[in-house]
Amino acid sequence: MVNGKQRIGSDLLGPVKGQAEACVWLVTALALTLVYLGFGQADFLASKVLPALGVDALGDLQEWWAVLAQFTCAFVLFFLLPLGAIKLFSQASLGELGLGLGDKRFGFGFVLPLGVLFLAIPSGLSTWGMESFQAEYPLAKLAVESPGRFVLYQLAYGLLYYVAYEAFFRGFLQLGLARKLGHFPALLIQTSVTTLFHLGKPLPELWSALFAGLFFGLLVIRTRSIWPLVLVHWALGVVTDLVAAYGTGLI
Repeated sequence: MVNGKQRIGSDLLGPVKGQAEACVWLVTALALTLVYLGFGQADFLASKVLPALGVDALGDLQEWWAVLAQFTCAFVLFFLLPLGAIKLFSQASLGELGLGLGDKRFGFGFVLPLGVLFLAIPSGLSTWGMESFQAEYPLAKLAVESPGRFVLYQLAYGLLYYVAYEAFFRGFLQLGLARKLGHFPALLIQTSVTTLFHLGKPLPELWSALFAGLFFGLLVIRTRSIWPLVLVHWALGVVTDLVAAYGTGLI
């Protein structure tokens, strides 16, 4: 039977343990983010990793393979490693972290179609004529060389990068922290991290990341699932790539 002193000690240590777990969760997320930004970007992979593997004479394909390797790094660092760590060390369920289907009617019946029609397509089209976006996208210019290559590129972009991005930032980071800190602090942390993550991107995209962090963060709380957001984000990427490629005469 638990005596009074034990009960008081448990009551006092409960919040401390919760905050400690949240700190470990956040520090781990920041560490993985820094590893990706430092060693998982296409420029680093093309200049350091591919030559070390003896594949530095690919010509125009160098950028293509470097970008695909970047997407793979994102998937490993932002999806596979956190998923494995959660399975081994955390009691959080995948549903709590947004990896289930959540509110399917609201997420897939409302957020997804309206998000594509009124957010992804207009936002992508709004980059028309912006030289900063034309210089940045698509990340691999060979992606628009042929329809088949474009489809392959977008599949890798969506299934490796966008799945990992939303799972990591909106799922593991935001919803994971919300279990211990509450939704509002977790939302602000996620928005701060994802905004800073876009430093170096075109300025309009950096500002969009701030508002998207808040908006998508609220939506993942309501839908309890990252998957509608993955598809909306993916659609935005496709439209942005097409607009940028058309503007530069690549297609």
